[in-house]
Amino acid sequence: MQVIHPSGPVNNIHPENVFDVVNDQGVMCGRGYVCYLYQPAIYPDRPVRIYFSMECTPEAEYMLFGALMGRALQLRQQHPHVAAYVYTDVNPRDTRLLNFCLHNGLTVGNAEELVMLQVPQDGGPETFGCTFAPIPLNTIQQQNALIANMAQNGLTHITQEYLQMLARNPVFVALGLFYSDVRTPVAECIISGAPGSEPELVAIYVAAGYRGNGMGKKLLRRALSLCAPYGVQNVQARIMAASQPQARLMRGFGGAPVSQMLLFPGKEL
Repeated sequence: MQVIHPSGPVNNIHPENVFDVVNDQGVMCGRGYVCYLYQPAIYPDRPVRIYFSMECTPEAEYMLFGALMGRALQLRQQHPHVAAYVYTDVNPRDTRLLNFCLHNGLTVGNAEELVMLQVPQDGGPETFGCTFAPIPLNTIQQQNALIANMAQNGLTHITQEYLQMLARNPVFVALGLFYSDVRTPVAECIISGAPGSEPELVAIYVAAGYRGNGMGKKLLRRALSLCAPYGVQNVQARIMAASQPQARLMRGFGGAPVSQMLLFPGKEL
């Protein structure tokens, strides 16, 4: 049994970050990958986040896990002077995988929590010398601008295909906060809801240099209020329990965890 790299990218992940385990007959027994993220806005205390995923047969687990950890240590050197964390995700009901992670030195110090936010009837005053405006998404260039802003602020899960899918939902809000004479938005958020389900706060960020003065709360209140004409009473949000900025923002709206969606076993590097 050996670990090899694929010949080309897998789902836009560079092949050096993808690992396949094959047995002596050349049959693939598993695949894993590593993603490097630098997210100071979401995790100011530990901004380097290295996510790994692995799917394999039980006999390939230790070999694949070792390869992924080795690559994580290499990637960690991109920002050697700031704190780093390597982690994966586990369904709370998957006790076998959770026990494997715990046996190999990971601890469950984080979880994705589902929070319910009540939709206010008004959007609050415009303060801080700022205004709110819908984000235009009529052209590819406009869509790419929003995606780039999100990615620059650590929200890398917004792709063009995903954004277009969100925009087709019955409930869709893409709102920006513009400060003083700054032409580009200093904060943006997306709320979207498919038929038969409660809308979800898909993404929100406040740009560096504008954080800590309540802009995120003002933006979220205005965006939530725009859902009221659709007959929406509650919006759900998925937050990382270990992210103090996310938890603080949700508490500002009286949001309390409803359930745990995923566990994130990990360890410091």
